[in-house]
Amino acid sequence: MSWKPRYGHVSQLHPGPGGTLSGWNDCWEASLARYLRERNPAVIAGDDWDLIDAVGRAARGIPDLPGNGDTTLGEAALSLTAFGISPRWTTSYQEALLSPWAICLVDGRVLTPAQYPPTWFGGGAPGGNHFILWLPRWQGTADWFNDPLAYANGQDDCRYDPNSVLAAFSGAYLLPSTGHGETMPPAFRVTDRCALKVLPNHLCLGLAVLPSGVSVTALDGAQDGWQRVKTEEGLSGWVPRNRLIAEAA
Repeated sequence: MSWKPRYGHVSQLHPGPGGTLSGWNDCWEASLARYLRERNPAVIAGDDWDLIDAVGRAARGIPDLPGNGDTTLGEAALSLTAFGISPRWTTSYQEALLSPWAICLVDGRVLTPAQYPPTWFGGGAPGGNHFILWLPRWQGTADWFNDPLAYANGQDDCRYDPNSVLAAFSGAYLLPSTGHGETMPPAFRVTDRCALKVLPNHLCLGLAVLPSGVSVTALDGAQDGWQRVKTEEGLSGWVPRNRLIAEAA
């Protein structure tokens, strides 16, 4: 069974007077709300704004307000715990890619194709300024996101160039499977001829030589720049991460 959405896009964009939009600094809250709806559409009574408010109260300890401050990583962890999810933070893009779900801290100005003006984030230094929910592999690709600020396509889920996500990435809270088909491991393509190693180092035995362009399947395990993979012939071993590119790219 492959994954498909059980719920629609969750936005943080509150409509204001004269057709204006305000984000209320609710990118974390909206991202987690989408995941919670996918896990259980009836997680709480009410609409998406009610759920965003509930997540905000768990994170910040106050009702959702237009003047919200940025949700900190510690506050985000509090909201995960409140909804029965054990927080697990990573700064590894690879771990986020391999997780069934991940709420990623990114620089929203770097993501492409852009879904909103980069000026929404001001002119600060490069770095994490926005949370987006990385959705499970869908329609054969691993580049789908619930970006709570996205509105270019009628506030639908969007696809981002994985290279831009990597460039924008600061870290992620990893979320467990909901049990609704999102367990298919992502596929990679070998970019340059390399050895499939027994251990994640260059000194150990090589099991095979992988030609450029061959497809492999990711297995659990990523460390020190290496990824554990399985070939189409059934061999499993380690490949340098810089020799792999996600098929979605």
